Amino acid sequence: MPKLLSIAAVLLATAALTASPALADPAPVKATADFQEAVFTPVDGVLDLEETPDGIKVTGSFQKGFASAAPTDYQLVVLDGAEVVLDFSKDFQQVAEIEAAQVTEFTFVTKTKQKIADVRNEDVVVRQLVDVAAGIKVQAEIGRAKIEKV
Repeated sequence: MPKLLSIAAVLLATAALTASPALADPAPVKATADFQEAVFTPVDGVLDLEETPDGIKVTGSFQKGFASAAPTDYQLVVLDGAEVVLDFSKDFQQVAEIEAAQVTEFTFVTKTKQKIADVRNEDVVVRQLVDVAAGIKVQAEIGRAKIEKV
């Protein structure tokens, strides 16, 4: 009888060592937002989103559309209709390097409990603080893209 237990233990150990990769940690959930320049929306670029244990990692770059060199003039938000459901603005402002209307490649992680599945098919929007009259500034939308599964 002990020999039978030894054989069973060896079989279990072998099965554990050769387990299917499907049983391993799943691949991270990813999505992308592709901004296309259009009338009244000059932003052109791509954001890639990936779930991490800490939140959502955002990597991206913009080839055009940024008139101000001050990162604090911009908001980067995810909207469900008109409601902001996720705000990347502070993290974006900390890492954005704006030169000649473009933003060089950047990466940040926004700490959030939201998952990519919560924001998939929503719009990610770039807004810029602009002067509309003497001393009056408003946030104007300069880019919009749909978050899509990769």
